[in-house]
Amino acid sequence: MIPEAIYQKKHQRGATFLVSLVMLIVLTLLVVSAIRMGNANLKTVGNMQAKNEAAAAAQQAIETIMGNLNSFYAPVAQTISVDINNDGVPDYTVNTSAPVCLKMIPVEGYSVDFAQSAPKDTYWDIKAVVTDNRTGASVTLHQGAKVRMDATATCT
Repeated sequence: MIPEAIYQKKHQRGATFLVSLVMLIVLTLLVVSAIRMGNANLKTVGNMQAKNEAAAAAQQAIETIMGNLNSFYAPVAQTISVDINNDGVPDYTVNTSAPVCLKMIPVEGYSVDFAQSAPKDTYWDIKAVVTDNRTGASVTLHQGAKVRMDATATCT
């Protein structure tokens, strides 16, 4: 007859192995889940960075337009290439619509005799649509601007 202690040991060896396998499967599933979550978060952060870069490219193009007063006397649509990382290759293409004059008012403080020659404050809307040359993603940005122009300015 087999002693009872030896009999119980033989049966416990199989149970320990089975519990170890179950724990290993659970641990593997947790690791796979963590890796997938990390990849999803990395993609989200990458998309946010690309969106912020595109918005910065749009702002740079708008600043270029606003830096030239002729952009308001003779508004035209423009296409501007922007190299964000300064490697010599344009990263973004910015299409700007012709600036739109929203309203024009004479500057206060001029007498009636000089009212016709008074400068005018003009209010503009500048629209920029940015396209990422790598991914094809696009961002649209509107910028308002107040520009003081001479008496010959018109708002069309």
